[in-house]
Amino acid sequence: MVLMQESGHADAGVAAVVTLGDRTTVERMATECEALACAGASVRVLFRDEGIPAICLAEVRIRINPRAANVESVLASLAAAGDVRLYACSSSLYVWGVAGEDLLPAVAGVRGLIAFLADDLAGASKVLSY
Repeated sequence: MVLMQESGHADAGVAAVVTLGDRTTVERMATECEALACAGASVRVLFRDEGIPAICLAEVRIRINPRAANVESVLASLAAAGDVRLYACSSSLYVWGVAGEDLLPAVAGVRGLIAFLADDLAGASKVLSY
């Protein structure tokens, strides 16, 4: 985890950007973000780049990256931890040839990077990068 920004606005929430999709990285992100959510924070996570296969349904994940980790249960637990929303970056989905219907149920939807930066990252009290 790399802490990019922290301010005194506890009510503003947490924004995390996940660019790596290996098991260790996703599990570390999920553990840290779940703890923050359980403590009352609003958590918004954007998966992009190499993180995309980790949030895909099994048959899609295996097709686009046969070595990608299966972290479905980890992400389901995180999504259920409180005010947590997981998103897939629309441009990264395009690069991988993946559509919104190919994503795990834990993923709330597809967002553009600019919208995530403007809506979620800009007002966050903590910005995390994985």
